[in-house]
Amino acid sequence: MHVNLQAPAWATAIASDLTDMDRAAEPLEPGAELDYELPDDVYFQYAWVDDSGKLRPDPDCPERTTSVWYGEVSEIFGPSYRPDPLAADTANGAGQGGGATERLKIEPAAGTAADAPAWRVTVVSPPGDYDELPLVIAQDGVAFLRIGRPHLIAAELTSRGEARPARFAFIEPHNRNREYGLLEPDSASYQRFLAEKLEPELVQRFPTSAERIYLGASLGAAASARAALKAVEDDPTRAPDTTVLAFSGAFLGAPGDSDYYASRRSWLRERLEDRLVATPARWHLEVGNLEWLLDVNREVAKALRVLPDVEISLNERSAGHNWTNWRNGLASALKFALAPETG
Repeated sequence: MHVNLQAPAWATAIASDLTDMDRAAEPLEPGAELDYELPDDVYFQYAWVDDSGKLRPDPDCPERTTSVWYGEVSEIFGPSYRPDPLAADTANGAGQGGGATERLKIEPAAGTAADAPAWRVTVVSPPGDYDELPLVIAQDGVAFLRIGRPHLIAAELTSRGEARPARFAFIEPHNRNREYGLLEPDSASYQRFLAEKLEPELVQRFPTSAERIYLGASLGAAASARAALKAVEDDPTRAPDTTVLAFSGAFLGAPGDSDYYASRRSWLRERLEDRLVATPARWHLEVGNLEWLLDVNREVAKALRVLPDVEISLNERSAGHNWTNWRNGLASALKFALAPETG
């Protein structure tokens, strides 16, 4: 698919899925023409950067969407692009699932600063009475709840017999860069909260099976992977019941790196190469092949494939680092994690 764009006279750069949006925007001359060859099934976001540094949609492109990070941006659909049907059906809240929603405040773990605030957690349960349910723990709770809507997609899959019912816990961070990344003491405090406070309290409040599914996107995927790894390191018998669903996992960097986004190291790949440490048994990775995290996700998948008793799937999509891409992958991820039992 050939794409030709002409920069407005006020544009100083283009930010797009190919530049990790504003992190590596491409400078240009006002009025410059840009040509791209993109896959026919592409979903592509871009915006022009004005002289104040603000991202603005293309006035010549009628297709627009609202990004949670950048405001209004332009979007391009390849001739073969098809949104996932369940992502499209639940985009506006269709198929509410009829379950119960409870909003909790859960205090930090012991040893955290005395003035640390409680974490807000929204728990969504499917309709019906169940003795026990798998627990899906989702980072970036408000965004996943309102934009991703995995609980609605899961409810529809369950009604079709394509997935087992599950309970979702959506956690809202206080400072996601510090808590989800490798910055201490915030990162360690957050991981302690997940292991020592969140899970025990949810198990006490709700009928819960041994099955845990850790869900996250970008830095949230990194936090989910760390939580899953910690769970099975603390108790290796949990490995068969532990699944990681990682969307565009920000698996770059290692402790001590000043800018882990720019690092060539990968803490997760290095951790997986230590085969003496227990590892969750099931991993599903989703990543766009236009984004800068493609290589590290491929490396992590490669490291997982050589581990015994580990099931790994990697889906690459012609898209970038955005919620449209992640929503389009949720149905396949949930079918992987919650596949109906056979036999």
